[in-house]
Amino acid sequence: MKKLMKKRTLVIALSMATLLTGCGSSEHTDTSPIPVPPVASAIDVKYQGNWIAPGYGLSLKVEDDALAMYRYSSDYCYYEARYSDVDTSEVEKFLRVADGAQLEWFSGSGTSLVSTPGTFFEKAADLPASCQSNVFEIGDAYTFDAPELWHFYTQIFEEYYVDFAFKNVNWAQVVYDAGININNGSNEEDLFVAMATTLEALADTHNFVRSDFALANPKTKPQLVERLVEEFANDNNFPFPIPQEVLTQQIINEANDYIEQNLEYQWELITGYADKASDIKTATGGLVRWFVNDGLGYLYIGGMAGYSESQDELEYISQTVTRVNAAIDQALTDMASVEGMIVDVRMNNGGHDYVSLTIANHFTDVTVPAYSKQARDGNNRTALLDVEMTPYNGVRYTGPIALLTSTNTVSAAEAFTLSMRELPNVTIIGEATQGVFSDVMMWELPNGFEVGLSNEFYLSTDGDWFEGQGVPVDIEVPFFTKENREQEVDAGIEAAVAHLSQ
Repeated sequence: MKKLMKKRTLVIALSMATLLTGCGSSEHTDTSPIPVPPVASAIDVKYQGNWIAPGYGLSLKVEDDALAMYRYSSDYCYYEARYSDVDTSEVEKFLRVADGAQLEWFSGSGTSLVSTPGTFFEKAADLPASCQSNVFEIGDAYTFDAPELWHFYTQIFEEYYVDFAFKNVNWAQVVYDAGININNGSNEEDLFVAMATTLEALADTHNFVRSDFALANPKTKPQLVERLVEEFANDNNFPFPIPQEVLTQQIINEANDYIEQNLEYQWELITGYADKASDIKTATGGLVRWFVNDGLGYLYIGGMAGYSESQDELEYISQTVTRVNAAIDQALTDMASVEGMIVDVRMNNGGHDYVSLTIANHFTDVTVPAYSKQARDGNNRTALLDVEMTPYNGVRYTGPIALLTSTNTVSAAEAFTLSMRELPNVTIIGEATQGVFSDVMMWELPNGFEVGLSNEFYLSTDGDWFEGQGVPVDIEVPFFTKENREQEVDAGIEAAVAHLSQ
Protein backbone atom coordinates (compact mmCIF):
# COMPACT_ATOMS: atom_id res chain seq x y z
CA MET A 1 0.00 0.00 0.00
CA LYS A 2 1.95 3.00 -1.70
CA LYS A 3 0.25 1.54 -0.74
CA LEU A 4 -1.60 1.30 2.92
CA MET A 5 2.24 1.44 3.02
CA LYS A 6 4.18 4.09 0.68
CA LYS A 7 5.64 5.73 4.50
CA ARG A 8 6.50 3.93 7.77
CA THR A 9 5.82 5.32 11.27
CA LEU A 10 8.73 7.55 12.27
CA VAL A 11 10.98 5.91 14.84
CA ILE A 12 13.91 8.08 15.87
CA ALA A 13 16.30 7.51 18.76
CA LEU A 14 16.89 10.87 20.39
CA SER A 15 19.84 11.32 22.73
CA MET A 16 20.22 13.94 25.46
CA ALA A 17 22.13 16.92 24.11
CA THR A 18 25.19 17.74 26.22
CA LEU A 19 25.44 21.45 26.97
CA LEU A 20 28.70 22.92 28.31
CA THR A 21 28.70 26.03 30.47
CA GLY A 22 31.68 28.11 31.63
CA CYS A 23 32.81 28.56 35.22
CA GLY A 24 34.98 31.12 37.02
CA SER A 25 38.49 30.60 38.36
CA SER A 26 38.79 29.36 41.95
CA GLU A 27 41.06 32.34 42.65
CA HIS A 28 38.43 34.91 41.63
CA THR A 29 37.95 37.36 44.54
CA ASP A 30 35.30 39.66 43.01
CA THR A 31 32.04 39.26 44.93
CA SER A 32 29.87 40.51 42.03
CA PRO A 33 27.83 37.92 40.08
CA ILE A 34 29.96 35.95 37.65
CA PRO A 35 28.69 36.41 34.05
CA VAL A 36 27.50 33.18 32.51
CA PRO A 37 28.09 32.90 28.76
CA PRO A 38 24.85 32.36 26.81
CA VAL A 39 24.11 28.72 26.09
CA ALA A 40 24.12 27.94 22.40
CA SER A 41 20.94 26.49 20.93
CA ALA A 42 21.03 22.72 20.63
CA ILE A 43 19.18 23.00 17.29
CA ASP A 44 20.70 25.22 14.59
CA VAL A 45 18.72 28.44 14.16
CA LYS A 46 18.17 27.70 10.46
CA TYR A 47 15.71 24.98 11.51
CA GLN A 48 13.97 26.98 14.22
CA GLY A 49 10.57 28.61 13.87
CA ASN A 50 7.13 27.66 12.61
CA TRP A 51 6.82 25.66 9.40
CA ILE A 52 3.82 24.51 7.35
CA ALA A 53 3.71 21.81 4.63
CA PRO A 54 1.16 22.99 2.03
CA GLY A 55 -1.16 20.21 0.91
CA TYR A 56 -0.13 17.78 3.64
CA GLY A 57 -1.90 19.01 6.79
CA LEU A 58 1.39 19.09 8.69
CA SER A 59 3.08 21.82 10.68
CA LEU A 60 6.33 21.99 12.65
CA LYS A 61 7.39 24.09 15.61
CA VAL A 62 11.15 23.92 16.12
CA GLU A 63 12.60 25.58 19.23
CA ASP A 64 16.05 25.71 20.83
CA ASP A 65 16.08 22.03 21.78
CA ALA A 66 12.57 20.76 21.04
CA LEU A 67 10.46 19.87 18.04
CA ALA A 68 6.72 19.29 17.67
CA MET A 69 4.90 18.06 14.58
CA TYR A 70 1.19 18.76 14.22
CA ARG A 71 -1.50 17.23 12.02
CA TYR A 72 -4.25 19.74 11.35
CA SER A 73 -7.42 20.73 9.53
CA SER A 74 -9.22 24.06 9.78
CA ASP A 75 -10.89 23.25 13.10
CA TYR A 76 -8.80 20.44 14.61
CA CYS A 77 -5.18 19.84 15.47
CA TYR A 78 -3.25 17.10 17.24
CA TYR A 79 0.36 16.26 17.97
CA GLU A 80 1.78 13.89 15.39
CA ALA A 81 5.03 13.72 17.37
CA ARG A 82 6.91 15.65 20.07
CA TYR A 83 10.60 15.50 20.91
CA SER A 84 12.62 17.27 23.59
CA ASP A 85 16.34 17.53 24.38
CA VAL A 86 17.12 17.40 20.67
CA ASP A 87 20.25 18.68 18.96
CA THR A 88 21.03 19.49 15.34
CA SER A 89 22.58 16.10 14.63
CA GLU A 90 19.33 14.39 15.63
CA VAL A 91 17.17 16.80 13.64
CA GLU A 92 19.29 16.24 10.54
CA LYS A 93 18.44 12.54 10.59
CA PHE A 94 15.04 13.46 9.17
CA LEU A 95 15.09 17.17 8.21
CA ARG A 96 17.26 19.15 5.82
CA VAL A 97 17.27 22.63 4.35
CA ALA A 98 15.97 22.56 0.77
CA ASP A 99 16.05 25.05 -2.08
CA GLY A 100 14.15 28.25 -1.50
CA ALA A 101 14.61 28.24 2.28
CA GLN A 102 12.29 25.30 2.72
CA LEU A 103 12.71 22.33 4.99
CA GLU A 104 12.35 18.82 3.59
CA TRP A 105 11.22 16.00 5.87
CA PHE A 106 13.05 13.28 3.97
CA SER A 107 12.74 10.44 6.49
CA GLY A 108 11.02 7.51 4.85
CA SER A 109 11.87 8.56 1.28
CA GLY A 110 15.09 6.59 0.75
CA THR A 111 18.85 6.89 1.22
CA SER A 112 21.51 9.29 -0.02
CA LEU A 113 21.99 7.03 -3.06
CA VAL A 114 18.35 6.54 -4.04
CA SER A 115 15.41 8.60 -2.85
CA THR A 116 12.09 10.08 -3.86
CA PRO A 117 10.79 13.51 -2.78
CA GLY A 118 10.00 14.03 0.89
CA THR A 119 7.53 16.50 2.43
CA PHE A 120 8.40 20.19 2.04
CA PHE A 121 7.73 22.80 4.72
CA GLU A 122 7.61 26.56 4.27
CA LYS A 123 8.46 29.12 6.98
CA ALA A 124 5.39 30.65 8.64
CA ALA A 125 4.87 33.47 11.12
CA ASP A 126 2.56 31.33 13.24
CA LEU A 127 1.25 27.81 13.54
CA PRO A 128 -2.10 27.16 11.84
CA ALA A 129 -4.96 28.74 13.79
CA SER A 130 -6.32 25.37 14.90
CA CYS A 131 -2.92 24.47 16.42
CA GLN A 132 -2.63 27.57 18.56
CA SER A 133 -4.95 26.21 21.25
CA ASN A 134 -6.81 23.04 22.24
CA VAL A 135 -4.26 20.75 20.61
CA PHE A 136 -4.95 17.17 21.62
CA GLU A 137 -2.69 14.16 21.91
CA ILE A 138 -3.67 10.82 20.41
CA GLY A 139 -4.23 8.46 23.31
CA ASP A 140 -5.56 11.12 25.66
CA ALA A 141 -8.78 10.35 27.49
CA TYR A 142 -11.65 11.22 25.16
CA THR A 143 -15.39 11.43 25.74
CA PHE A 144 -17.03 9.96 22.65
CA ASP A 145 -18.84 12.62 20.62
CA ALA A 146 -20.23 11.28 17.34
CA PRO A 147 -21.20 14.65 15.77
CA GLU A 148 -17.77 16.12 16.53
CA LEU A 149 -15.93 13.09 15.13
CA TRP A 150 -18.15 13.14 12.05
CA HIS A 151 -17.33 16.80 11.46
CA PHE A 152 -13.60 16.16 11.91
CA TYR A 153 -13.64 13.19 9.54
CA THR A 154 -15.61 14.91 6.78
CA GLN A 155 -13.48 18.05 7.07
CA ILE A 156 -10.30 16.01 6.50
CA PHE A 157 -11.62 14.78 3.16
CA GLU A 158 -13.14 18.16 2.25
CA GLU A 159 -9.80 19.91 2.68
CA TYR A 160 -7.32 17.27 1.51
CA TYR A 161 -8.86 14.62 -0.78
CA VAL A 162 -7.12 14.79 -4.12
CA ASP A 163 -10.01 15.54 -6.53
CA PHE A 164 -13.77 15.18 -5.99
CA ALA A 165 -14.60 16.49 -9.46
CA PHE A 166 -12.54 13.74 -11.08
CA LYS A 167 -14.61 11.19 -9.14
CA ASN A 168 -17.80 13.07 -10.08
CA VAL A 169 -18.67 13.28 -6.38
CA ASN A 170 -20.56 16.09 -4.66
CA TRP A 171 -18.89 15.70 -1.28
CA ALA A 172 -21.32 17.98 0.56
CA GLN A 173 -24.25 15.87 -0.65
CA VAL A 174 -22.46 12.61 0.21
CA VAL A 175 -21.78 13.92 3.72
CA TYR A 176 -25.38 15.03 4.17
CA ASP A 177 -26.84 11.72 2.97
CA ALA A 178 -24.45 9.51 4.94
CA GLY A 179 -24.53 11.53 8.13
CA ILE A 180 -28.17 12.53 8.36
CA ASN A 181 -28.74 10.22 11.33
CA ILE A 182 -25.51 10.98 13.20
CA ASN A 183 -26.42 12.62 16.51
CA ASN A 184 -25.46 12.64 20.19
CA GLY A 185 -27.06 9.24 20.62
CA SER A 186 -25.01 7.59 17.86
CA ASN A 187 -22.42 4.97 18.86
CA GLU A 188 -19.12 3.97 17.26
CA GLU A 189 -20.78 1.41 14.98
CA ASP A 190 -23.21 4.05 13.68
CA LEU A 191 -20.33 6.42 13.04
CA PHE A 192 -18.25 3.77 11.30
CA VAL A 193 -21.09 2.82 8.96
CA ALA A 194 -21.63 6.47 7.99
CA MET A 195 -17.92 6.92 7.26
CA ALA A 196 -17.80 3.70 5.25
CA THR A 197 -20.74 4.92 3.18
CA THR A 198 -18.83 8.04 2.14
CA LEU A 199 -15.90 5.91 0.97
CA GLU A 200 -18.14 3.86 -1.32
CA ALA A 201 -18.93 7.01 -3.28
CA LEU A 202 -15.24 7.76 -3.86
CA ALA A 203 -14.18 4.17 -4.71
CA ASP A 204 -10.49 4.82 -4.06
CA THR A 205 -8.30 1.91 -2.90
CA HIS A 206 -6.13 4.29 -0.85
CA ASN A 207 -9.08 5.59 1.19
CA PHE A 208 -9.93 3.68 4.35
CA VAL A 209 -11.37 3.83 7.83
CA ARG A 210 -10.11 1.32 10.39
CA SER A 211 -11.57 0.68 13.83
CA ASP A 212 -10.99 -2.01 16.43
CA PHE A 213 -13.92 -3.93 14.97
CA ALA A 214 -13.92 -3.33 11.20
CA LEU A 215 -12.13 -2.01 8.11
CA ALA A 216 -13.79 -0.07 5.29
CA ASN A 217 -11.61 0.05 2.16
CA PRO A 218 -13.55 0.09 -1.15
CA LYS A 219 -11.44 -0.64 -4.22
CA THR A 220 -10.95 1.49 -7.30
CA LYS A 221 -11.14 -1.65 -9.46
CA PRO A 222 -11.91 -5.27 -8.54
CA GLN A 223 -8.73 -7.15 -7.68
CA LEU A 224 -8.06 -10.86 -7.99
CA VAL A 225 -9.57 -11.77 -4.62
CA GLU A 226 -12.80 -9.93 -5.43
CA ARG A 227 -12.97 -11.68 -8.80
CA LEU A 228 -12.46 -15.06 -7.14
CA VAL A 229 -15.26 -14.32 -4.66
CA GLU A 230 -17.52 -13.47 -7.60
CA GLU A 231 -16.57 -16.76 -9.29
CA PHE A 232 -17.36 -18.62 -6.08
CA ALA A 233 -20.74 -16.91 -5.85
CA ASN A 234 -21.60 -17.70 -9.46
CA ASP A 235 -20.52 -21.34 -9.14
CA ASN A 236 -22.74 -21.76 -6.08
CA ASN A 237 -25.74 -19.81 -7.40
CA PHE A 238 -25.36 -16.99 -4.88
CA PRO A 239 -26.03 -13.38 -5.80
CA PHE A 240 -22.94 -11.17 -5.89
CA PRO A 241 -22.07 -9.44 -3.70
CA ILE A 242 -23.22 -12.22 -1.38
CA PRO A 243 -25.85 -10.65 0.93
CA GLN A 244 -25.05 -10.61 4.63
CA GLU A 245 -28.22 -12.49 5.47
CA VAL A 246 -27.15 -15.37 3.20
CA LEU A 247 -23.68 -15.74 4.68
CA THR A 248 -23.01 -18.58 7.09
CA GLN A 249 -19.72 -19.66 8.61
CA GLN A 250 -19.67 -22.63 6.27
CA ILE A 251 -20.05 -20.40 3.20
CA ILE A 252 -17.31 -18.10 4.48
CA ASN A 253 -14.98 -21.05 5.04
CA GLU A 254 -15.69 -22.49 1.61
CA ALA A 255 -15.12 -19.11 -0.06
CA ASN A 256 -11.81 -18.67 1.78
CA ASP A 257 -10.71 -22.17 0.73
CA TYR A 258 -11.58 -21.36 -2.89
CA ILE A 259 -9.56 -18.14 -2.77
CA GLU A 260 -6.55 -19.76 -1.08
CA GLN A 261 -6.44 -22.70 -3.49
CA ASN A 262 -6.56 -20.45 -6.53
CA LEU A 263 -3.94 -18.04 -5.23
CA GLU A 264 -1.61 -21.00 -4.72
CA TYR A 265 -2.45 -22.29 -8.19
CA GLN A 266 -1.61 -18.91 -9.71
CA TRP A 267 2.04 -19.39 -8.73
CA GLU A 268 1.96 -23.07 -9.71
CA LEU A 269 1.02 -22.03 -13.24
CA ILE A 270 4.05 -19.75 -13.38
CA THR A 271 6.41 -22.46 -12.13
CA GLY A 272 5.27 -24.61 -15.03
CA TYR A 273 7.19 -22.28 -17.34
CA ALA A 274 10.50 -23.23 -15.70
CA ASP A 275 12.28 -26.25 -17.17
CA LYS A 276 12.41 -27.81 -13.70
CA ALA A 277 11.50 -26.71 -10.18
CA SER A 278 15.14 -26.53 -9.10
CA ASP A 279 15.73 -23.78 -11.69
CA ILE A 280 13.57 -21.36 -9.69
CA LYS A 281 15.66 -19.17 -7.39
CA THR A 282 14.33 -16.96 -4.59
CA ALA A 283 15.62 -14.15 -2.37
CA THR A 284 14.34 -11.82 0.35
CA GLY A 285 11.85 -14.34 1.69
CA GLY A 286 10.34 -15.02 -1.72
CA LEU A 287 9.60 -11.38 -2.59
CA VAL A 288 12.05 -11.76 -5.48
CA ARG A 289 12.02 -14.95 -7.60
CA TRP A 290 13.52 -15.80 -10.97
CA PHE A 291 14.41 -18.49 -13.49
CA VAL A 292 15.71 -18.87 -17.04
CA ASN A 293 14.22 -21.06 -19.75
CA ASP A 294 14.87 -21.26 -23.47
CA GLY A 295 16.87 -18.03 -23.60
CA LEU A 296 14.33 -15.90 -21.70
CA GLY A 297 14.44 -14.76 -18.09
CA TYR A 298 11.52 -14.44 -15.68
CA LEU A 299 11.74 -12.04 -12.70
CA TYR A 300 8.95 -11.87 -10.12
CA ILE A 301 8.81 -8.85 -7.79
CA GLY A 302 6.18 -9.48 -5.13
CA GLY A 303 6.23 -6.22 -3.20
CA MET A 304 7.82 -2.82 -2.71
CA ALA A 305 8.03 -3.34 1.07
CA GLY A 306 8.75 -6.17 3.49
CA TYR A 307 12.50 -6.39 2.97
CA SER A 308 13.41 -5.49 6.57
CA GLU A 309 11.91 -6.16 9.99
CA SER A 310 13.71 -3.30 11.74
CA GLN A 311 11.60 -0.88 13.78
CA ASP A 312 14.23 1.84 13.45
CA GLU A 313 13.40 4.04 10.46
CA LEU A 314 16.94 4.67 9.27
CA GLU A 315 18.00 1.05 9.67
CA TYR A 316 14.81 -0.16 7.96
CA ILE A 317 15.48 1.97 4.89
CA SER A 318 19.17 1.10 4.71
CA GLN A 319 18.51 -2.63 5.06
CA THR A 320 15.68 -2.47 2.53
CA VAL A 321 17.75 -0.79 -0.19
CA THR A 322 20.76 -3.04 0.47
CA ARG A 323 18.68 -6.23 0.35
CA VAL A 324 16.71 -5.20 -2.72
CA ASN A 325 19.89 -4.35 -4.62
CA ALA A 326 21.52 -7.63 -3.57
CA ALA A 327 18.51 -9.67 -4.68
CA ILE A 328 18.22 -7.94 -8.07
CA ASP A 329 22.00 -8.18 -8.53
CA GLN A 330 21.83 -11.91 -7.96
CA ALA A 331 18.86 -12.37 -10.28
CA LEU A 332 20.33 -10.28 -13.12
CA THR A 333 23.68 -12.02 -12.78
CA ASP A 334 21.97 -15.38 -13.23
CA MET A 335 20.07 -13.98 -16.24
CA ALA A 336 23.00 -12.10 -17.80
CA SER A 337 22.88 -14.05 -21.05
CA VAL A 338 19.12 -14.00 -21.70
CA GLU A 339 17.76 -12.58 -24.96
CA GLY A 340 14.75 -11.05 -23.25
CA MET A 341 13.25 -10.73 -19.78
CA ILE A 342 9.76 -10.94 -18.29
CA VAL A 343 9.36 -8.72 -15.22
CA ASP A 344 6.18 -9.64 -13.32
CA VAL A 345 4.51 -7.18 -10.91
CA ARG A 346 0.96 -8.50 -11.37
CA MET A 347 0.64 -9.42 -7.67
CA ASN A 348 2.61 -6.48 -6.33
CA ASN A 349 0.44 -4.42 -3.95
CA GLY A 350 3.02 -1.68 -3.52
CA GLY A 351 4.97 -0.33 -0.57
CA HIS A 352 7.65 2.37 -0.88
CA ASP A 353 8.40 4.50 -3.93
CA TYR A 354 12.12 4.43 -3.15
CA VAL A 355 12.05 0.63 -3.50
CA SER A 356 10.37 0.99 -6.90
CA LEU A 357 13.07 3.41 -7.96
CA THR A 358 15.84 1.20 -6.55
CA ILE A 359 14.65 -1.66 -8.75
CA ALA A 360 14.01 0.47 -11.85
CA ASN A 361 17.57 1.85 -11.67
CA HIS A 362 18.83 -1.65 -12.53
CA PHE A 363 17.24 -1.36 -15.98
CA THR A 364 18.79 1.81 -17.40
CA ASP A 365 22.27 2.93 -18.45
CA VAL A 366 21.34 6.62 -18.61
CA THR A 367 19.43 9.08 -16.44
CA VAL A 368 15.77 9.03 -17.47
CA PRO A 369 12.83 11.15 -16.22
CA ALA A 370 10.38 8.78 -14.51
CA TYR A 371 7.36 10.79 -13.29
CA SER A 372 6.36 13.86 -11.28
CA LYS A 373 4.19 14.33 -8.21
CA GLN A 374 2.37 17.11 -6.39
CA ALA A 375 -0.35 17.47 -3.77
CA ARG A 376 -3.71 19.17 -3.75
CA ASP A 377 -3.36 22.50 -1.95
CA GLY A 378 -6.86 23.92 -1.49
CA ASN A 379 -8.02 24.90 -4.98
CA ASN A 380 -4.47 24.73 -6.30
CA ARG A 381 -1.60 22.25 -6.32
CA THR A 382 1.85 22.27 -4.79
CA ALA A 383 4.90 22.59 -7.05
CA LEU A 384 5.70 19.60 -9.24
CA LEU A 385 8.49 17.41 -7.90
CA ASP A 386 10.36 15.38 -10.52
CA VAL A 387 11.65 11.84 -10.05
CA GLU A 388 14.41 10.38 -12.22
CA MET A 389 15.85 6.94 -12.80
CA THR A 390 19.64 6.94 -12.54
CA PRO A 391 21.86 3.99 -13.51
CA TYR A 392 22.57 1.67 -10.59
CA ASN A 393 26.26 1.22 -9.87
CA GLY A 394 26.14 -2.54 -10.14
CA VAL A 395 24.49 -5.25 -12.22
CA ARG A 396 22.09 -3.84 -14.83
CA TYR A 397 20.00 -5.26 -17.67
CA THR A 398 18.99 -3.16 -20.67
CA GLY A 399 17.80 -5.79 -23.13
CA PRO A 400 14.17 -6.34 -24.23
CA ILE A 401 11.69 -6.41 -21.32
CA ALA A 402 8.05 -7.47 -21.13
CA LEU A 403 6.54 -5.93 -18.00
CA LEU A 404 3.46 -7.83 -16.75
CA THR A 405 0.83 -5.79 -14.85
CA SER A 406 -2.70 -6.29 -13.54
CA THR A 407 -5.29 -4.58 -11.36
CA ASN A 408 -3.31 -6.07 -8.45
CA THR A 409 -0.41 -3.83 -9.44
CA VAL A 410 -0.98 -1.08 -6.89
CA SER A 411 0.52 2.18 -5.60
CA ALA A 412 4.33 1.99 -5.44
CA ALA A 413 4.18 -0.82 -8.01
CA GLU A 414 2.36 1.64 -10.26
CA ALA A 415 5.15 4.18 -9.70
CA PHE A 416 7.50 1.42 -10.85
CA THR A 417 5.33 0.88 -13.94
CA LEU A 418 5.26 4.64 -14.66
CA SER A 419 9.05 4.62 -14.51
CA MET A 420 9.61 1.52 -16.62
CA ARG A 421 7.27 2.69 -19.40
CA GLU A 422 9.76 5.51 -20.06
CA LEU A 423 12.39 3.00 -21.19
CA PRO A 424 12.40 2.28 -24.94
CA ASN A 425 13.09 -1.43 -24.43
CA VAL A 426 10.02 -2.05 -22.22
CA THR A 427 6.62 -3.31 -23.41
CA ILE A 428 3.78 -3.44 -20.87
CA ILE A 429 1.56 -6.52 -21.17
CA GLY A 430 -1.52 -7.52 -19.19
CA GLU A 431 -4.13 -5.30 -17.53
CA ALA A 432 -3.99 -1.61 -16.69
CA THR A 433 -2.84 -1.14 -13.11
CA GLN A 434 -5.17 -0.36 -10.18
CA GLY A 435 -5.02 3.41 -10.60
CA VAL A 436 -4.08 4.60 -7.08
CA PHE A 437 -0.74 6.41 -6.99
CA SER A 438 -0.79 8.81 -4.06
CA ASP A 439 0.99 8.18 -0.81
CA VAL A 440 -1.64 7.47 1.83
CA MET A 441 -2.28 10.54 4.00
CA MET A 442 -2.73 9.11 7.50
CA TRP A 443 -4.91 10.55 10.27
CA GLU A 444 -6.01 9.37 13.69
CA LEU A 445 -9.28 10.44 15.30
CA PRO A 446 -9.53 11.01 19.06
CA ASN A 447 -11.62 7.86 19.55
CA GLY A 448 -8.94 5.66 17.95
CA PHE A 449 -10.31 5.37 14.40
CA GLU A 450 -7.59 5.51 11.73
CA VAL A 451 -8.28 7.27 8.45
CA GLY A 452 -6.34 7.19 5.18
CA LEU A 453 -6.88 9.10 1.95
CA SER A 454 -5.26 10.10 -1.33
CA ASN A 455 -4.00 13.67 -1.55
CA GLU A 456 -1.41 13.54 -4.34
CA PHE A 457 -1.22 13.59 -8.13
CA TYR A 458 1.32 11.38 -9.87
CA LEU A 459 1.91 12.46 -13.47
CA SER A 460 3.71 10.74 -16.32
CA THR A 461 6.50 12.58 -18.13
CA ASP A 462 3.84 13.62 -20.68
CA GLY A 463 1.65 15.06 -17.92
CA ASP A 464 -0.89 12.22 -17.94
CA TRP A 465 -2.71 11.48 -14.69
CA PHE A 466 -3.75 7.82 -14.71
CA GLU A 467 -5.71 7.95 -11.43
CA GLY A 468 -8.69 5.62 -11.52
CA GLN A 469 -7.81 4.08 -14.88
CA GLY A 470 -4.30 2.83 -14.12
CA VAL A 471 -1.14 2.83 -16.23
CA PRO A 472 -2.23 1.58 -19.67
CA VAL A 473 -0.73 -1.46 -21.34
CA ASP A 474 0.73 -1.94 -24.81
CA ILE A 475 -0.71 -5.44 -25.17
CA GLU A 476 -3.91 -6.21 -23.28
CA VAL A 477 -4.18 -9.68 -21.71
CA PRO A 478 -6.55 -10.62 -18.84
CA PHE A 479 -4.94 -11.92 -15.66
CA PHE A 480 -5.63 -15.43 -14.30
CA THR A 481 -9.12 -15.93 -15.70
CA LYS A 482 -11.10 -19.07 -15.00
CA GLU A 483 -10.76 -20.04 -18.64
CA ASN A 484 -6.96 -19.74 -18.47
CA ARG A 485 -6.86 -21.83 -15.31
CA GLU A 486 -8.94 -24.54 -16.91
CA GLN A 487 -6.55 -24.50 -19.89
CA GLU A 488 -3.58 -24.54 -17.47
CA VAL A 489 -1.93 -21.52 -19.08
CA ASP A 490 -0.76 -18.12 -17.90
CA ALA A 491 -1.96 -15.86 -20.71
CA GLY A 492 0.34 -13.02 -19.65
CA ILE A 493 3.49 -15.13 -19.80
CA GLU A 494 2.34 -16.67 -23.09
CA ALA A 495 1.92 -13.17 -24.59
CA ALA A 496 5.25 -12.03 -23.17
CA VAL A 497 7.11 -15.04 -24.62
CA ALA A 498 5.48 -14.47 -28.01
CA HIS A 499 6.43 -10.78 -27.97
CA LEU A 500 10.03 -11.34 -26.86
CA SER A 501 10.51 -14.14 -29.40
CA GLN A 502 9.64 -11.99 -32.39
